[in-house]
Amino acid sequence: MSIKTALTSVKSNFTKYLAKGAGVAALGIVAYDAHIVGKLQSDVYSKSRDAKAGIKYFDNTQYLTSPSVTTANLKKGVFKWEIDNNLRTFVNSAIGYFKGFGSMLIDSVIPFGLGIGALLGKGKWSKGSAIGLGIYGLVKLFKDVLGLGQYNDLNSKF
Repeated sequence: MSIKTALTSVKSNFTKYLAKGAGVAALGIVAYDAHIVGKLQSDVYSKSRDAKAGIKYFDNTQYLTSPSVTTANLKKGVFKWEIDNNLRTFVNSAIGYFKGFGSMLIDSVIPFGLGIGALLGKGKWSKGSAIGLGIYGLVKLFKDVLGLGQYNDLNSKF
């Protein structure tokens, strides 16, 4: 295949490649945002679950059903072991990451769906999804980035 025929092929299929590129870009942006929110949610979820478990096991050391030094020492040992345990943090970090990632995918369902349609669709579906992505991007730009057409309770004039 010569360079001339390759360029002719690209020119004739330019809108197809443009739509596929828009789909890849949209999916990349959605995946990046979902990854960042997943990392943040991972920390929040694991630390809050560790704190709840720490409170539970500390509270357990404060009460005895009968006066026993051995039972008190065993309870303190269980508390120390639970506080030093890293398995809970690891598991809760993974749970928090997937919760954050999934919530961001749900929050970005429109660009995600249009991106998949532009990337995997054929013909009119791919081009229509790319046009939808363009319209969605413009609305997002004007409304969320520039703040036009958005009501703000804190800065109302009246």
